[in-house]
Parts: sequence; C-alpha cells; structure tokens
Amino acid sequence: MTAFLIRGTVLFEADDLIAELGGDPRTLLRSHHVDPAATRDFECFIHYEDAAAVIGDAARQLQCPDFGMRLARRQSIGILGPVGVILRNAETVGDAIDSVCGFLHNIVLADAAELVRTSQAAVYSYDTLLRNEYDRHQMVEKSMAVAMNAFRVMLGADFVPLRVTFQHRRMASLRCYREVFGRVPEFEAEINSVHLPLYALDRPIQDRDPAALALAENYLTRIRPDMAFAEHVREVTRRLLIIDHASLVELSKAVSLHPRVVQRRLAQEGTTFERVLDDVRRALAWELSATGAPVAKVARALGYSEQSSYTRACRRWFGESPRQLRTRLRTPQPDPQDGPGEQELGGAEAH
Repeated sequence: MTAFLIRGTVLFEADDLIAELGGDPRTLLRSHHVDPAATRDFECFIHYEDAAAVIGDAARQLQCPDFGMRLARRQSIGILGPVGVILRNAETVGDAIDSVCGFLHNIVLADAAELVRTSQAAVYSYDTLLRNEYDRHQMVEKSMAVAMNAFRVMLGADFVPLRVTFQHRRMASLRCYREVFGRVPEFEAEINSVHLPLYALDRPIQDRDPAALALAENYLTRIRPDMAFAEHVREVTRRLLIIDHASLVELSKAVSLHPRVVQRRLAQEGTTFERVLDDVRRALAWELSATGAPVAKVARALGYSEQSSYTRACRRWFGESPRQLRTRLRTPQPDPQDGPGEQELGGAEAH
C-alpha cells in the first residue's frame, strides 16, 4: 500500500490521553515509528498508517473502544491548520464545507469527503483508505467526531445533526456516540455521514476575515499530494487484473473506499477508473505479447471473455492485430547506428 503522509497533529493530545488511561504514550507511539514530539508540530509529517495504528492499538490495549472519538473531543479545529482557517472565515457554512471537501485531497491523500445536497438534507460523507480494518474504523470515528467539532464551531455548541451513519458495526457504547454526535448513529450503513438541515448551509459565518480565507485557499491550492491517487489505483488494478477481479466494485473494496468516492477522486486527477483499466490492459498486452504468449492467453489475462474484444482493443491501442503485435515485438529490430544490414549490403553489391 502507498505510504501516505499526514501531519503529526492528527495525534495531538494522544500522549496525554494514553497516559490518563494508564498506558505508556512514548512506548506506544515509538512502537509505530511516531516521534512523540511530532504530535504537537504542525510542520511534522508521519505515515498515515502509523498514526491509525497508534489510535487502533491504544483502543485495544487500553480497552477504550471509543479512543478515536475521545481523542477528537480533546482536539480543536486548530489542528487542521489552513483548513481550520477556512472553516472560520468562509462566507457561509455551506461554502466552508464545500471548500474543505475540495481541499482535503490535497492535504491527506488517503481521505475523501463530500457534501451532497438532497431535497431533505445536506449530507456530509467521509471515507479513508486504510488496510487494517479496526484502525480504519477508529480513524473514521475520530474524523467524523472532528467534523462535528467543526460543525459546532460554525453552527453553535448545541447543534445536533438530523442523522449520523457509519459503514462499520458499533464499537463503543451508545452513550459514547450520543455524547459526541448528540444522537445514536445508524451502523452498517452505505456511507459514513452526517446529515445537516439544508438551511444550516446558508448560515453566515460571523467575524470572518476574507484576507485570512484568501491566504489559506492560496496555500492549499499550491499543495501537491505525496503521490497521485490514480497511480495507486493503477497498481491495485494491475494486481486485480491478474486474478480476474479488475472491476470498479472490487477495486473500491481493495482500497476501502466507496466506488463513488474512487471515481470522484480520479476525476480530480483528470481520469476515470475505465481509463486507468484501459491503460493497465494496454501495458500488459504489450508485455505479454513481447514474451510470445498465445493471443487467447493474453486475452484471458486482460480480463476479456471474448478474444474478439481483445482484438478490437489491440487495434485501437497499436493499430494492428494481436498476432501482428506479437510478431513485431518478437522480431529483432536492426539498430540504426549499425548502418545497413548484411542483406542490404549484399543486395547493393549485387546491383
């Protein structure tokens, strides 16, 4: 899996919480390659999986299944840096959430958030890409709790969402969830979401500073993710193709994201899953043809149920049939630097 990076402040206050629960924060943090000092330094980056492992292990070792949510409640939106600036200085609540959803990919490549307006509500959804299921669930609950912190900064401390849903099963007591979200969430749902009333999006943000907003947006616009999401999708798709499971649904399961989120993040990078799959197939067709593999075998390896489908794709990619491609790649090509070959010289002399 790609080694995504995140700012160390994602674990801000984790050391104090671990100690309060009877754990050894320095040992736990260092066991996952996290420097304790990094948790209080916005300019320090740590591996995303390491940060999630700290939260997951703390929850398990300290028998605190709501550790992620507890940690979020101790953190202010100040840990979000320029994102927090946007939340405090956008023109309206809707503008703030839309902007954060758009910039989140630039800051944490493994995360994705979206705000969808329906006829009944504004649905904020969140997902993250992590391999370890328990750590991922803890990180989802922490991030959703941080989102609640932000909503209450903008809408008031007494704000209660219309609905809250999680994809995973309940991990902590219902009381813990009620304390964080103001209501009991629904579990094993399609998405992780917080539903807000539509009128809340039009709420103006008080005491905003347009200059601070412009600076934050300019900073976030210039940030480049540590690795393009499309490259990660390409790697996973290639592995899935080998076992004949290269579909958007299977890819989404492999990267632990909803298919809609996968397509949206690929669109942000100017591509689609279908285009990525086509590129992977094209590269693999070239590699296998160069080995002299039978056309039928190449077609199966590319996931085509009919050889004719591979033939059409091959002509589109290379302008020739699969057999012509294999013949061309298996035929040694003369090096232009060597000058005319022996047969050409012989022919010239014969004339």
